[in-house]
Amino acid sequence: METGEGEASHVVEVDIDERDIDKRLLAKMKSEISKSNPSNSPRKTDTGGKRCIYKSSDGFKHIDRKWLEPQVVAIGPYHRDKPQVQMMEVIKKQCLGYFIKNKEVDYLLNCLKTIRSLEIEKDLRECYSETEKLGNSDDFVQMMVYDGCFILDLLLFLNHKKEMHFNFDKEEAKSDHPLYQPESQERVNVSKFYTDLLLLENQIPFIVLEKLYELCKPGDVSLFAIVRKVLGRSLYPIIHRNRPPTEWLHLLDLVRSLFIPPGHNEKPWMRFFFSEKQYWRQFKLFSPIPSPCVTKLRRVGIKIKGDMADSFLEVKFKRGVIEMPVIALDHEMCSFLVNCVAFEQCHRCSTHFSIYATFLDGLVNTDKDIEYLCDRRIIANSFGTDNDAAVFINNLGKDLTIYRDYKIDNDYLLDFFEDVNDYFDRKRLHWAKWQWTSFKREYFGKPWLLISAFVAFVLLVLTYLQTHFTIYAYQHPKN
Repeated sequence: METGEGEASHVVEVDIDERDIDKRLLAKMKSEISKSNPSNSPRKTDTGGKRCIYKSSDGFKHIDRKWLEPQVVAIGPYHRDKPQVQMMEVIKKQCLGYFIKNKEVDYLLNCLKTIRSLEIEKDLRECYSETEKLGNSDDFVQMMVYDGCFILDLLLFLNHKKEMHFNFDKEEAKSDHPLYQPESQERVNVSKFYTDLLLLENQIPFIVLEKLYELCKPGDVSLFAIVRKVLGRSLYPIIHRNRPPTEWLHLLDLVRSLFIPPGHNEKPWMRFFFSEKQYWRQFKLFSPIPSPCVTKLRRVGIKIKGDMADSFLEVKFKRGVIEMPVIALDHEMCSFLVNCVAFEQCHRCSTHFSIYATFLDGLVNTDKDIEYLCDRRIIANSFGTDNDAAVFINNLGKDLTIYRDYKIDNDYLLDFFEDVNDYFDRKRLHWAKWQWTSFKREYFGKPWLLISAFVAFVLLVLTYLQTHFTIYAYQHPKN
């Protein structure tokens, strides 16, 4: 009996240990589930989420980090510790002193009160996907005021310049603005501000700029007009599009919206009633099939022509001709494209830049395609070689998700892809014409090849005649 009781008690003790282990395991699993909550993932489950400033490295690994990290100035929390931006942290404080010099006595205090208000500070913190570097309340508010006032000072500073890229003349050098001082010019490449202000990971919420701009009361010019002139036209000089008042998330979002073609911000139900094909599109995932590359398009007679438009996104296809606005692939534009695509891949919004990147990726297969577009003055290539430009374009359009949402109008270039691919397929069926077009392109455009082909043809005919008469003479010898 004692043995039985001992065995029973031993069994009970094991059972208790197993329960403790299960409880600890349960707590661990709940903790992991909580940390993996969908609300913490980059892509929101609805369009009303406040998160809009992301670390894009995890989902954008095939893109070089140089397009995503600041070179001169850090805005926001993500890159403040980088060594290349430390000099600007000092100049940033000097700019704040210059900015508030002629303002009201309590201007700085009013800025702090505005940002520190409980509701606004809470909303601002929720804009960042990673909160580890936001710091306590004092650190966060100070960062918003420093960065916000610096951006406004820089925008106002550039807005009054005739040249967009800091051509320092003698009169400007007499100014006491910190950026005009010789030591600042020696240490900082000020022209790189244009790129750094439009990085996804280098943003502060746009509402901060709006609140601080309202307090400084610089005049009748709107903040939107200043941003469009300073940042928008530095990327694309002919852009002059006005946008209806809306709630922009940050500077990158505002400048990105300047390039979205008219008619592509409407809700789908506003236009789907007029097109049955468009009506059915709203119920499926939009996975565009890119058009063939330049080399294949030319083989079937499709031409590519440079065009001038308000935005380089306004690509058209008419009667066998692709009309493509001119675009300069310089450092500033490439950085802008990368960060717009990164933003669209992280945030639930229209995906115009992602679709445009898909279009470029399909259009360019090799350096020969880049060479053709450059020769036609459609692309201005600032890369070292045509191959470098082709690699950049192919990486930009690689593994992109084009999300369809009935709340967001996302049919940009859908008709274009369908029309180009249908036209290409029809033309490819005419095999003889395709071969003749290929022959004309290959030989008629290069006279020396045409002459060589003609000479080879004549030699072939002469060789045939010689062989024929030799055989004939052998079979019919003269008596």
